[in-house]
Amino acid sequence: MQRKSLSSLKDHSVLDRCAETIKSGRYFRKISLTLLKEMLRQGEIVTLDAEEYILQEEHPKPPELIVLLEGSLAISSQEHFIMRLNHPGDVVGEISVIFGNSSSYADVITEEKSKVVIFPNDLFKVADNDTKVPVAYLIFSHILAEKLKHTTAQSLMNKNVRTFEETFPAIGILDPDKDFRTKIKTALENEWNKARIFEIESYRDFLDNPLENHFDFFIIDPEKIADETTQTDSIRNLLEICSSHLAPMLVISQYCKKAENRQLLAELGVTDFLAKPFSDFDLQHVIARFRKDHFLQKELERVEIDADTDRLTGLANRRRLDEFLEAMLTLFPEEKQPFSFIIADVDHFKHYNDTHGHQMGDVVLASVASVFKKRVRRGDLAARFGGEEFVVILPNCGKKNAILIGEKLRRAIADEKIPYQEQQPLGNLTCTFGVATFPEDADTKELLMKKADDCLYDGKESGRNKVVSAEPLES
Repeated sequence: MQRKSLSSLKDHSVLDRCAETIKSGRYFRKISLTLLKEMLRQGEIVTLDAEEYILQEEHPKPPELIVLLEGSLAISSQEHFIMRLNHPGDVVGEISVIFGNSSSYADVITEEKSKVVIFPNDLFKVADNDTKVPVAYLIFSHILAEKLKHTTAQSLMNKNVRTFEETFPAIGILDPDKDFRTKIKTALENEWNKARIFEIESYRDFLDNPLENHFDFFIIDPEKIADETTQTDSIRNLLEICSSHLAPMLVISQYCKKAENRQLLAELGVTDFLAKPFSDFDLQHVIARFRKDHFLQKELERVEIDADTDRLTGLANRRRLDEFLEAMLTLFPEEKQPFSFIIADVDHFKHYNDTHGHQMGDVVLASVASVFKKRVRRGDLAARFGGEEFVVILPNCGKKNAILIGEKLRRAIADEKIPYQEQQPLGNLTCTFGVATFPEDADTKELLMKKADDCLYDGKESGRNKVVSAEPLES
């Protein structure tokens, strides 16, 4: 480990490059280069080889804030992989700085040759009678606020799953070995007797129809999905598809015996591992923990859903919509995934209300909402925008797919059997849709919503019961 004070470097361009690199990170974009350089002069640039520890749980050291410049850091606790930091400006060590504790809460080790900037704890201290705060303290406070903002945004995205009417969880066992499937199924039936268990013996059958069922828990043996030359890529593809269910994954396989394989699995979202052959106790222990966590999570979700749900339609309310859209915008700079915004309005709703009364109008809104609930993708957010307007936010969805989804929703609403719909001016009860995509059509939340709303208005003016999409921004 080579440490050099940034203030002592004769080549001032190093400081400039460090500041520009860190400023590109998610937590530092709003910090001016001038303030960032002032803080960096008080830090040390550290060059590390691969497999070198920066922090260790078993070896206390004075608390320090660590900011990544280049390379990749793995964070683990008690030999369990937690997360990877591989973006310039990623931060670790803030907990020890806050509490001034010399003990590390995790191991931090380099996965490849890396560079970091390390700042001592003393920079972030402020005495009770101080009337001014150091620049480092100010930036540290900003880092914590931004980190909380990003963590909250990611949490909102992860929790945005549809609530199904079925009470009992669905568990998928993906393993080509019938004997092991039977053994796992028996353990599940003993430990989680109300679970719905699906045995999947063919990787190909699953990959051809990955969303045929919604799973709350996966037990997988990916080892035989391909030969050694393509195994890693095939396993990565399989687990990424499984992770789209946003369900915990347990891998039971001989593949887990190697540390580097377990590291790959953890990176791909696998929660736990068991190597074959496994003991009945170990499997039952893991299943019991997943069962407990599942019901705790469901209870929390019920409380949160009540606070974020429109009572009439059962869709997300305006508060939840605004939070979700803000989360999408917060995460976009890192993920670079487009997302789309669809706004829909019930055609001639006032005519229906005036003719049949507000109670029947509520029936219409509930019927239209049920179409949105059934037809949006897992991870999308359908919300009541207000009155007879509805919104769908589509993460990781470009314009072309958003238009297709809008058309499917439009046709489904037109096909829905709604009382007295034949008395509507169009001879049916329908909706008009406006579609806009970020960042293709808009570079701010306000412009995105306006673009979609303008498209909705154009659709109304040109005959209703259609999907109209926005024009891209001029480059």
